[in-house]
Amino acid sequence: MRTKVKEIPQFTRIFFIALAVAVSSQLYFNMYSQGFRISAAVILLPILLMTVGEDISNIQICTTTAVFVFVLRSALLFISTGSYAGALRLYLPNMLFYISYGIIFSYLCRNKYVVSYRKMFVVVLMSDFFSNIVEICATHTILPAEDILKAIASIAGIALARSIVSWLFLVGEKQYRTLLKHEEHEERYQRLFMLTTGLKNEIYFMKKNSEEIENVMGNAYKLYEALSNMDVSDDMKKMSLAIAKDVHEIKKDYISIIKGIEKAIIEDFDAKQMKFSDILSILEDSTQNLLHQKNMSVNLVFSFNKDFITNEHYEIMGILKNLVTNAVEAMETAKKGNRIEINFIHTDNECVFTVSDNGPGISPRHINNIFKMGYSTKFDAVTGNIYRGVGLYGIKTTVEEKFGGSITVKSDFGNGTEFVIRIPSKAIMEE
Repeated sequence: MRTKVKEIPQFTRIFFIALAVAVSSQLYFNMYSQGFRISAAVILLPILLMTVGEDISNIQICTTTAVFVFVLRSALLFISTGSYAGALRLYLPNMLFYISYGIIFSYLCRNKYVVSYRKMFVVVLMSDFFSNIVEICATHTILPAEDILKAIASIAGIALARSIVSWLFLVGEKQYRTLLKHEEHEERYQRLFMLTTGLKNEIYFMKKNSEEIENVMGNAYKLYEALSNMDVSDDMKKMSLAIAKDVHEIKKDYISIIKGIEKAIIEDFDAKQMKFSDILSILEDSTQNLLHQKNMSVNLVFSFNKDFITNEHYEIMGILKNLVTNAVEAMETAKKGNRIEINFIHTDNECVFTVSDNGPGISPRHINNIFKMGYSTKFDAVTGNIYRGVGLYGIKTTVEEKFGGSITVKSDFGNGTEFVIRIPSKAIMEE
């Protein structure tokens, strides 16, 4: 919010503040004479100085405001009397009020970014009070002693009342801004966590692939050794050796990329542990954003019989998010009343995750192949490209190889699908 305000040129903001205060200054009542006014504009002025004009000179704003007030009141005087006669005498004290306000405010509040709540109240009160003293001195050259004391008491009371209103608004505005920053932080945290989850899962498979690359390199070198003992051309021998060397270079680059991604993840997002309830909360927000993008309405139901802390939050999120996303995508052309349920049950030694939906289901022709690497029934209708099909294969690999668990699927074609994941408690739960 504050960044967007600062994107507006200072000249424009000064003009806006001066105009707003000048217009609101017409809400007033006279005190002691027609030349001294008690205006509601003084409630608005410190609020605008601390928000819209936070990065602008107080004196510059208040001087401009003084000019606007004088011009507006002179124009109104001309409209009502047909003459500007006496405008300077009548409205010069008002101009002195705003100029004095800017000077006093700047002196008492040197840095508007770090001023405390308590000091802010004192700054507003003192600026209001002493500026009114300047104005009444300019309006009345001589006053009886008893009238001076009465005027000071009245001015103090009015300044106190206006300062309380302004201060309460500023406190509320600051609290609101803090809330917005907290929400922005939460959104950034969730986006970063989801990004890291995807990268963690990709790294797992990249490391797995690096082992395959190592085998290819070894086989290429064995081929070179075998060809060296055979009566084949030197070009064939050189080619097999070149393949081994090229694969070795590819492996080095591959490992370098993995280390670079891992380093970035550790530096940018180093969350050691997370509650399962927090994982579900982030998953729900992420899924709702996906549904909003697709203009879909799906009832999400989350339930668990025990909350727990885990170090494996990236993997758990990766598994659940993949299954939920698949369910959402399957429902894009389905009937209304769509529903996805994510349930967790903990027994003595086992964690059971269930992800079910009432979507179109999986046909018997495909269900036996969905966990195979590269198998996919989804394709991009725009490009015609088939999705690479590593999602369910990746889930199965993570569940079985990393956690020593199992994953099964049941589907009633046309009525829905249910995935059940069983993982030993000791593999994901912290004591």
